[in-house]
Amino acid sequence: MSKTLKYRIIDAGNTFLKIVDFQEDVIFNQMILSWSDHKMIQYILQERDSDYCILSSVVDAQSKQNIIALAQPTIVLDYKTALPISLQEYETPDTLGADRIANAVAASKITTTEAALVIDIGTCIKFDLVDKNKYLGGSISPGYAMRLNAMHHFTGALPQLELENHAPLIGKSTKESMLSGVINGIQAEIEGLITKYQKKYASLTIFLTGGDYKRFEIELKNSIFAVENLTVTGLFLILKHNV
Repeated sequence: MSKTLKYRIIDAGNTFLKIVDFQEDVIFNQMILSWSDHKMIQYILQERDSDYCILSSVVDAQSKQNIIALAQPTIVLDYKTALPISLQEYETPDTLGADRIANAVAASKITTTEAALVIDIGTCIKFDLVDKNKYLGGSISPGYAMRLNAMHHFTGALPQLELENHAPLIGKSTKESMLSGVINGIQAEIEGLITKYQKKYASLTIFLTGGDYKRFEIELKNSIFAVENLTVTGLFLILKHNV
């Protein structure tokens, strides 16, 4: 009887560490850990029970090395990793984030159209375009929390605000005005860029993902899909492509 293979996906993001375990092609365990929970992270990374493991990291070099030492991944994803898509169209692949690579791979696999666009709404808002299995590039802008933090840190009077899901169009206080600028500004930014991409690519599938995508009211149409585990799916595909 053939052995049932187990795969571990480690996605080290700016806000959380996500660990997802696959048995063959099915997720059987997943954890989202805060970076402040050092003991739990160390325990779980050391207790790996998988045949193959891939690490995607956007954290600083020292934190990344700490994860590698604990988890001993089979693959540490970067632009040199063998991929089922081409990065040749991108001018600086050595600086391309591992999460963006994973999202592009997943989108290229799932899409039923030649072109696919990923909108990843998290610490940063990232747009990534794949056309005929070629990664073409996209855009990066500050996310929700980053914009609120910047207004507080770079001014003398604007307060530090907590994240909220909704804001009025016309703010009646400083707090409401800040939230309106951030929430409605991001909403308009996303909708405007979607319109530009759809004009450029008549046949385009759009995927929404990231920790904050649910905060925004983006209409899900026939060509727009919300996929919560898109990055994980891409990492799983890359791991299987290599092993």
